[in-house]
Amino acid sequence: MKTILVDPSLCIQCTNCQISCKDEHTDNDWTPIAAPQAKGQFWIRIDERETGSGSRMRLERTPVLCQHCENAPCIAVCPNNAIYTRPDGIVIIDPVACKGCGTCRAACPYDAVFENPQLGISQKCTMCAHLLDEGWDAPRCVRGCPTDALQYVDVESLNQRDLPAPLERLMPDEETNPHVAYIRTHKPFVAGGVISPKEGKALDDACVTATHQVTGSIYRTQTDTYGDFAVNAVEPGFYTIEVMIDGYYPRVFTDYDLREAKNMGEVRLYPKA
Repeated sequence: MKTILVDPSLCIQCTNCQISCKDEHTDNDWTPIAAPQAKGQFWIRIDERETGSGSRMRLERTPVLCQHCENAPCIAVCPNNAIYTRPDGIVIIDPVACKGCGTCRAACPYDAVFENPQLGISQKCTMCAHLLDEGWDAPRCVRGCPTDALQYVDVESLNQRDLPAPLERLMPDEETNPHVAYIRTHKPFVAGGVISPKEGKALDDACVTATHQVTGSIYRTQTDTYGDFAVNAVEPGFYTIEVMIDGYYPRVFTDYDLREAKNMGEVRLYPKA
């Protein structure tokens, strides 16, 4: 069995995945897998948001498609039994059986099911099941991705020993057990610059330590030549942040809210007498 592995850190929002999907499904009837895709629909989208602020702002991109859930809410609520899971884990909305009532659209926590007003049905990503059935090695969106932000992989190979980062699922609290997998999803970061205002210079090699006040998880980094630092991919929560360097009085920030990325701005250290 295979699935799509998404690495948001590699997404450059080239939209090749969306173009490939539109090329495959617009004006093409792949019944019983999918009817022609409605105009204006994107069965894979790129969620984009700005995090941090000022010169330490980042643009985060996350590809999102139907998660082909094992415990699919759309299947549970469909009154017409029009949605089913194939043996390969792909969830399909039968375009003939679907009556377009919209209960599946309301139930999907990923906003991945769409209305086709022309045909009066609901539609979503099929993982290009019609092509896979013909022997294709991957869905069109995966084939179109130039950075490997999307990969088509064996589910059995998805163990953490083989991955560059821990395996994740979107919105785990929903308990849908998605078939689609993610690695390196965007996490909060804290960035800033360390300076000595008395000496009028940036301080390189200063140690910045962020300690989660509940779990005790510790993240460390050092400032660069320009005194800048970034502590990346931290577990969301409240932190104690310590900034120190030999010969200077340290600064300690408690109850620092890192549920979202933050720009600390300038952290001023003063030399010891």
